[in-house]
Amino acid sequence: MNLAQYLAALDARLQELDALIAASSIDRHFDSNLEIGFVKGQITFVDGSCLDFSEQIPTTRRKFRLHYMDAQDALILRWDSAPHHRDLSTFPFHRHTPDAIEPHGPMTLLEALGHISEILLP
Repeated sequence: MNLAQYLAALDARLQELDALIAASSIDRHFDSNLEIGFVKGQITFVDGSCLDFSEQIPTTRRKFRLHYMDAQDALILRWDSAPHHRDLSTFPFHRHTPDAIEPHGPMTLLEALGHISEILLP
């Protein structure tokens, strides 16, 4: 998926989730000549939980931080590509839970929004 397609898919997904979103602030920086971009920001959901994120696009160059926390700022989930935790089979990709750091494949903001909508929708 190229930069324009990804941004269009992200906009469509955010529109689908509009009833779950209380507020959002999303910055987009991109160079159409190089076909590379960066999306970062914060989305607050109606239950008070919040997703703080940054992602480099295109998604073939995996650099991301997707930090989801509850209304009291306690960690729910965090996916990232920081090059630490070298012992994990999915290095540098991993997931933080309140209790552990686990192997996990690369993630996108779109995928994180899917996980979060499953948490928020019974």
